Amino acid sequence: MNFLADENIPSSLTKALRNDGHKVKDLKEESLTGISDKEVIGLARKENLIVLTYDKDFLHFVQLHPPKIGIVILRFKNQQPQGVTSRFLSFLKSSLSQRIKNSLCILSEEFVEIRKL
Repeated sequence: MNFLADENIPSSLTKALRNDGHKVKDLKEESLTGISDKEVIGLARKENLIVLTYDKDFLHFVQLHPPKIGIVILRFKNQQPQGVTSRFLSFLKSSLSQRIKNSLCILSEEFVEIRKL
C-alpha cells in the first residue's frame, strides 16, 4: 500500500512500513510540516496515497468534505511507537486492510472501525 505519513507519525513506523514493502511519503522528510489538513488531503489525492495520522481533526474535515481517498486515524491510548507499529502491521496483514481505500479507518488497540467515504 502507499501511505502519506502525517507529521505526527513516528519515523519508526514509517521505517517499519517501508521494511514491510509499503511506499511511504513522510511529511517530515519532505519538509512539509505545518501544512493544513486540506493540503494533506490534496497531496494524498494527487499522489493516490492513504493518509496515516494521529490527528482526529481529520474526522471533522471528512464529515464536511468527504474526500475519495483512504484515511487511517490511529487512536491509541498508549502511543509507544513499538506497540502502535506492531498493531498497525498486524492490521495490514488482515483482510480488513483491503477496505481502507476510499474509507475512513479508525484503528486502536481494541478495535477497527471502517467507514466508506
